[in-house]
Amino acid sequence: MADLRVLITANDYGETLAFYGDILELPIAESWDDPDGRGTLFRAADGMIEVFEANAHHPAHAVSGVRLGIEVPDAQAVHDRVVARGVSIVEAIDDRPWRHRSFTIDDPNGLALTIFHVLG
Repeated sequence: MADLRVLITANDYGETLAFYGDILELPIAESWDDPDGRGTLFRAADGMIEVFEANAHHPAHAVSGVRLGIEVPDAQAVHDRVVARGVSIVEAIDDRPWRHRSFTIDDPNGLALTIFHVLG
């Protein structure tokens, strides 16, 4: 296997781009606007998050039972940044028994994201 991508079909494409780009500050690897629709590819650690605008070719699907974990150098710094930008926290930041400091938020499409760093 050469690549892992999480594919998100967004009913509100602009809001989803702002969430991943402006709030989480993930870098854009690629973006396109084709006859089949728009899309943006964000780098997230060793993987990619690919956002498609919902259309007939890429219909939106409800998210259930899925959570993404994104390791960052400092979960507290990311937590403070997203709270300052108005993002609601689903699971409060805390030190977990498995030696992670983490918190959970939902993206605009209902996908749960757990942001964490490994403790000492």
